Amino acid sequence: MGKINSFDKIKKFRTMSNRELSHIIQSNLWYTPVIYVFISFLLVGAALTADYQYELGKNMITIYAVDYSLTQAIVGTLTAATLTLTTFTFNLVLVVFTTFSGQFSPRMLKNFIASKATQRVLGIFTASFFYMLLCYLFLNKDLAQYYFAVPVLATIIAALSIGTFVFFIHHAVNWLQVNQMTYDMKKEALSIVKSTLEDEMDPYKVKDISTIKGPISESKEFTITARKSGYIQLVDYITMVNEAQKDGIVIRLEYTIGSYVFESTPILSYWKKNAKEIDELKYLSLFSIKRRQSEVQDIEFSINKLVEVAIRSIGNYDPKTATNAIYQIGEVLASISRKSNFSNYLIDENNNLRVILQERDFNHYLYHGFGYIRHYAKENVIVATEILKVLALMAKSLNPRDYKAIWEFGVFTASGFENLFLFKLDHQQFHHALSNLAVSTKHEKEYEEFLKQRKKIGLNTNSTKPE
Repeated sequence: MGKINSFDKIKKFRTMSNRELSHIIQSNLWYTPVIYVFISFLLVGAALTADYQYELGKNMITIYAVDYSLTQAIVGTLTAATLTLTTFTFNLVLVVFTTFSGQFSPRMLKNFIASKATQRVLGIFTASFFYMLLCYLFLNKDLAQYYFAVPVLATIIAALSIGTFVFFIHHAVNWLQVNQMTYDMKKEALSIVKSTLEDEMDPYKVKDISTIKGPISESKEFTITARKSGYIQLVDYITMVNEAQKDGIVIRLEYTIGSYVFESTPILSYWKKNAKEIDELKYLSLFSIKRRQSEVQDIEFSINKLVEVAIRSIGNYDPKTATNAIYQIGEVLASISRKSNFSNYLIDENNNLRVILQERDFNHYLYHGFGYIRHYAKENVIVATEILKVLALMAKSLNPRDYKAIWEFGVFTASGFENLFLFKLDHQQFHHALSNLAVSTKHEKEYEEFLKQRKKIGLNTNSTKPE
């Protein structure tokens, strides 16, 4: 049974896409330390060979040669010291980080663990311990009375571990700063936008369905059901388009990345023009369904990390952190607007329709980015004002196609806050931000109408007119 499970795991890794495999390697803590431990094995072999076979310690002058007793004492002491240093460092950081992640978002811990700096530090600590341990194990007084390579390498590695300890504390302190944390989350989201929307899907999207050759098939519809429940982590769109072209079918995805599906839930439908049998398992293999969400292709899940930081900051009465997260979300949404073609039709190289996606437009991402924050900030005029300021800033770099969406979202955000102004300055800042949004989105007339409606219902606007 164990052999079968091992074979299934190996087979699973072989069938993974490069992106999924890369993500798994980066998010697992064992990969980098294993490489470093392997290097430590090579260093142990080289050191012992130099001292045993080539008698490096015996051939050295007396000042550089280290006798067996001193070598054993050095290596034994450094073995315990390295293990203690490693345990102390990570226990301390994980306690602090667990508290910090509970304050903002539990998903931050995975980001910290997946960072290259963290994995390399753990790799150096682990490799140092294994070097000391193996050298201590293989020290033999009968084979050599004097040593050079073993104690010298042990001393150098111990010094490297101390330097790594200092670097790791510096790295952890910098990473735990809110600005750096949200900046890293934003970079992750932007990379997903580029790889998923811009590089992978946009080359196959078509804006105008009338340019597609032939009508959408009206033949009998077939469905393919999921074989297990979980979140859709990955979809191989490129292979799906190519396979659909070979089979002469049109596919409609019933769910999108990040959706949760049950076992036996129809996951896609397809139409075919001939009686050719379709290998449904081939298309199921293009979906990666797992028990948890992943950031590999899921843009909304990546944005949601920043949303969680903003919401928890509002609950913890930390408006500065909330504002920082809101601006980072705004930059991600602006990038989506500029770079994405929101068509839900994928075509093949012959301009034939092959895949129909779930409809996603800028309104969808805008709501998932700011909708929840707006809800939790419904009694916080300052945070709501910052949302309007971010919307106005976004509008200066958005695709004009999305001006209406962002203006309407701004109006909905502005509605309902009139009775919460405690000071005149709150009122001025709020309406000034909405005025800037109107100018950026070319909705000055709509802004004037909005002010007139507020006056009709008896609210004092003292508005700022669009310049």
